[in-house]
Amino acid sequence: QFLFHIKNRSANTMLVDEAELKRLAPSIDEAKRTAYASLAFLLFGLLFVPVWWHLTTIERHPLPADEISRLYYRQPELQVDLRVLSFDPWLEPGDLASLERQLLDRLVPAGLDRRRHVQLRYRATVRPATPHETELMRSAGSAAELEDGLLRSASPSSGGGGAASAESMLTILLLPNSSRLLEPPASVGGGGGNGRRGYVRESGCVYLSSGAGIKEIRDKIERIVTRVLLDVDGLEESYASAIGDQRLSSADSRRQAGAAPAYDIVLSLVHSQPSSQRRLSWDVQEAVRLLLDPFLARLSRYVNLSVRSQIVHHVTFHRPPKRSSDGSHYYYDESALPDLLNSLEPYVQTAVSSNPQLSLLIYVPPAAHSPLRLYGPDGRPVSVNALVSARWGGVYFYNPPSGESWPNGRHRVNMTEAMAGLLPQLKALLGLRRQLPRIYLPLEPPGYSQVTQLELRHWLRRRSLESAARTKLALRSLLQLLDRVENMVISERVADQISASVGALSLALDNLRIGGLTEAFVAGKAALKNSESAFFDHSLLQLLYFPQDQKYAIYVPYFLPVGISLMASGLAAIRLLKALQAKKTKDE
Repeated sequence: QFLFHIKNRSANTMLVDEAELKRLAPSIDEAKRTAYASLAFLLFGLLFVPVWWHLTTIERHPLPADEISRLYYRQPELQVDLRVLSFDPWLEPGDLASLERQLLDRLVPAGLDRRRHVQLRYRATVRPATPHETELMRSAGSAAELEDGLLRSASPSSGGGGAASAESMLTILLLPNSSRLLEPPASVGGGGGNGRRGYVRESGCVYLSSGAGIKEIRDKIERIVTRVLLDVDGLEESYASAIGDQRLSSADSRRQAGAAPAYDIVLSLVHSQPSSQRRLSWDVQEAVRLLLDPFLARLSRYVNLSVRSQIVHHVTFHRPPKRSSDGSHYYYDESALPDLLNSLEPYVQTAVSSNPQLSLLIYVPPAAHSPLRLYGPDGRPVSVNALVSARWGGVYFYNPPSGESWPNGRHRVNMTEAMAGLLPQLKALLGLRRQLPRIYLPLEPPGYSQVTQLELRHWLRRRSLESAARTKLALRSLLQLLDRVENMVISERVADQISASVGALSLALDNLRIGGLTEAFVAGKAALKNSESAFFDHSLLQLLYFPQDQKYAIYVPYFLPVGISLMASGLAAIRLLKALQAKKTKDE
C-alpha cells in the first residue's frame, strides 16, 4: 500500500508538472522574438569580428622598396673637370692635344674601375692661354691676383667645362721656367732650389713648370690630380668605412667624427691644482671671436657648430708623469695616453644633446709636474704639445711660466698658443685635415684658424659620400628588419621620412655626378637625417615584443566561449523559425 501511494503521488506530480510547463511555455510570438534576438546577437558578432580584425591589424604604410634597393646598389659617381692652361709659347697646339689625349687615356680607365666603390668621371681640357689670359699672367703681382683675374674672365667657351660646376673644376697652370709665379711663398718652402718648380696653392690651383717633356708633365699632373687635388684614396676610404667595409679603413677615417647636421664644441680649461698662489684666467670670448669664429663662419653654410666653455678644477691623473733624464721636464709617453683621457672624460660632459660633442681641453699641470711634455712613438717630445682622441676631442698641455713670475699669483692663459694647438685637432675631428701623401711639389700650408678652398672641397666630397653611404645602410637595414619582424609598425610619419630620405639620396648622387658639391652635401645631409630619424623612431618598437601568436593566445580564450554560445543560439533560432514556418504552411 505504501508503494502504491508513492507511485500514485509521483504520477499526479508528473501530470501537474507537465500542465504547468505547458502553461509557462512561451507563445509563438515570444519564441519568434527570442529567435530574432539570438539572430541579432549572432549578426552583431559576425560584423564585430572583421571590425576587430581591422582595428588590431598592424599599421604598415608602403615603402619604396624597389627604389631603395636600386639606390643601394648604385655606385656613387663624381664628375671631375680638369683644366690645364699653358702659358708657355713653346708648347705647340699639337703637344697640348697629345697631352690631353694621354691624360684621358690614363685617368678615365682608372676612375671607372668597377672594383672601387667610388667612380670618377674625368673630363679634361688642355689648351693654350688666350691673349687676355696671358696678359693677366704677365701683369699679375701675385698668384692670388692671377686667379682672381682668371675667375672673372672665365666663360663656358674658354673654360672648357661647359655647364660643369665650378666646384668640380681642377685648374693647373703650365708656366715657363722664367715665370716668377713658379716661386712658392716663403711659408711654403721647398722652391726651385730643390729642382721642384711650382707648388700647390691653398685654393687648389697648381702652378707647374712646363720645362719638361709631355710624358713627364702628364705623369706629374696625374699624380697631383689623384693624390692631392682629389685624394682618391681618401674618397674610397671614407665611403668604404661608412658603408661597413673595414678593409679600407684608415686612421684618418677612424679619427674623425661621423657626419652629422650639427656638433657641440666644448672648450674646457682644466686647472689641476688651483691655489691662492696659482690662479688662472682666460679670455675665452675674445679667443672665440678672433680665432674660432672665422673657422666657424667658413662652415656655417654646411653644418651647425655651437660653442660652450667651462672651467674645471682639481683634476688629477691616475698615473703620475715620468721625469726626463736631464731633469728639465716631466713627460707622458704614448702608453699613458688612454689613462689620461679616461681621467679627463668624466669632467667635460656638459649637457645631454643629440648632437655629437667635440671636447677641446686646455690642461694646466700642477706646479710639481711642470713643464709637462708629450712623447711620441720615437721616444722624443712631439712638436705640438697636444693629443687627439678619435671622435672625442683634443687636449693641449699648457705649461705656464713658473709661479715666481706670476704677478700677484695670477696668470692669464695665452689663448693664441692654446688655440694654435687645438684648432688643428678640431680640423682632424671634423674631417677637414687629412695627411696627404708627399709629392714632388710643396703644398701651401693653411692657417690653423682657416679652412682653405682645397680643404673644403675635400671635406664636401668625403662628407657627401659618407652621408650617402650611411643613408643607404640605414634604409637597407630598415627593409631587412621589416622582412624579419612582421609586427614592426610603419606609421605615416615614418613612411614620409623614408620617402624624403630616398628622394634626397637620389638628388645627392645626381649632384655628385654633375659636380655640384654643395648641392650634393646639402641633399646628403637631409637624406641622412631623415633616414636615421626613421630608423630610430620609437614607434617601430611598439609591437616588437607582441608577436602575432600572442594576439591569438590572449583573445581566443575570451572570444571562443562567447562565439560558441552565439553560434549555438543562432542555429537554434534558425531551426525554430524553420519549424514555425513549416507548421504555418501545414496549417494553411
